[in-house]
Amino acid sequence: MDLPISFEAAAAAAKTVKIGDNNVKLQIYGLFKFINASGGPTGSRPGPFDVQNRYKYDEWTKVAAEFEGKKDGKVRYSKTRYVNLIRVSMGGTSLQHSSQKLALATKNCPAFAAGCPFSSTLSTTELQNLMSSIPASHVGGGYVSESFKEIMGILHETKQVNPLIELIGKDGCPVKDVKTSSGKTFAEEMDLRTFDISTMSNGPMLSESLKEGTKKSHKEAENVSFVRHFLKGKITRENYAILTGNLYHVYTTMEACQDAHGAKVLGEMYIPEKLNRADRLLDDWRYLTQTEGKFPDPSPATRDYVERLKDISENDPKCLIAHAYTRYMGDLSGGQILARCARKALNLPETGEGGRFYEFPEIKEGGKKFKNTYRDMLDRVRPSGDERDRIVGEANVAFVLNMRLFEELDVLSGVQNASVRPFADALKWSTTWKEPGAEGGECPFGFTGPNPHGPSKVSEDKEEKKIDKTTAEDGAR
Repeated sequence: MDLPISFEAAAAAAKTVKIGDNNVKLQIYGLFKFINASGGPTGSRPGPFDVQNRYKYDEWTKVAAEFEGKKDGKVRYSKTRYVNLIRVSMGGTSLQHSSQKLALATKNCPAFAAGCPFSSTLSTTELQNLMSSIPASHVGGGYVSESFKEIMGILHETKQVNPLIELIGKDGCPVKDVKTSSGKTFAEEMDLRTFDISTMSNGPMLSESLKEGTKKSHKEAENVSFVRHFLKGKITRENYAILTGNLYHVYTTMEACQDAHGAKVLGEMYIPEKLNRADRLLDDWRYLTQTEGKFPDPSPATRDYVERLKDISENDPKCLIAHAYTRYMGDLSGGQILARCARKALNLPETGEGGRFYEFPEIKEGGKKFKNTYRDMLDRVRPSGDERDRIVGEANVAFVLNMRLFEELDVLSGVQNASVRPFADALKWSTTWKEPGAEGGECPFGFTGPNPHGPSKVSEDKEEKKIDKTTAEDGAR
């Protein structure tokens, strides 16, 4: 049986396909029922339903929405995913990327033999001759033919307003700039039409990859005593000020790098008005040190961190996502526990001075809801397999760079046998995270696990249990 390329063909093929994976069965069933639910092709809620059917519709919608990584299921995305699931179950591959399809479809088309046929000035007669050279089979159904007909339709509609000769200039393909009735250029519309194919990834969601892929570095983080002492109230104002100053250097650089690339690289996650921390850290440092003088230079470990951020920004900016994820999600998770510990241990005022770093007043919806939204944003990135690996690898590097800041403070505090691991060891995590080894562990900013510097008492673990609960509820990022 031929591999299906449409939802209808896939639905017919599904009757004869043997699927052993129950999870895949559930996905196929849920997508099928969601797509075929009453309410039309828009995927909107159907008309009057009894309670049982409405419950079923909500369940189908949930399957489609969760599998597509979206809050609301969309029929067009679900159809493509359904087709791909059936194709893979039949031993085939997912539908090709749109660029591959177009290349394949135009390879043997005489009209495209010399490149885009609309890139030079054409008269109406020349355009008609060009159209007549396209084989009938190339306009008789399927993905490319539908796109081609829409292109021609746009050109025809625009001709009613301006002569076609004025549309097709010498500066390039006219389709690039012609606008549709929606106000978007036709190139943008084409991009949106093929979104479900071109951005489909066969791998796991990015948020899940980051959570699972950083477990080893989480395990390593359990050996840093600084946070353990912090949670027990064993933190001096001097050390807290040093940490605040070092983090100021880190965030100043990270946020400058983010500004340099903006949404082009970070996508929806570029929301400086909600997340930026540098100014708050500076205010905290000045309060803690009671000085308006020259800000101190970064410590050696901080300098390494800053240089890594600059290097990533210049050579692999997509990996800035890893650093933003590591820091901001940590600040919104275990960081909130540290904020309470700092206020208590250092007797900071309830009005917030000295601890504004951990406050996010622009996140009106609350930290937990925002973190769920942030994970959804991560999942809409849909990187290639290689990009995903690099991002996860860099998240591991980020975790270890943060650990080095803590280790540096351990050395400064005179913790027995404390040392700062070499910078080169931190960078190795960009690739070694994939190697077999110890698994499990909690988030290094969840601050859980055994204390390597001595047995912990029940009373001392009280705050840690709070963090365990917070981390579990939030899905450990």
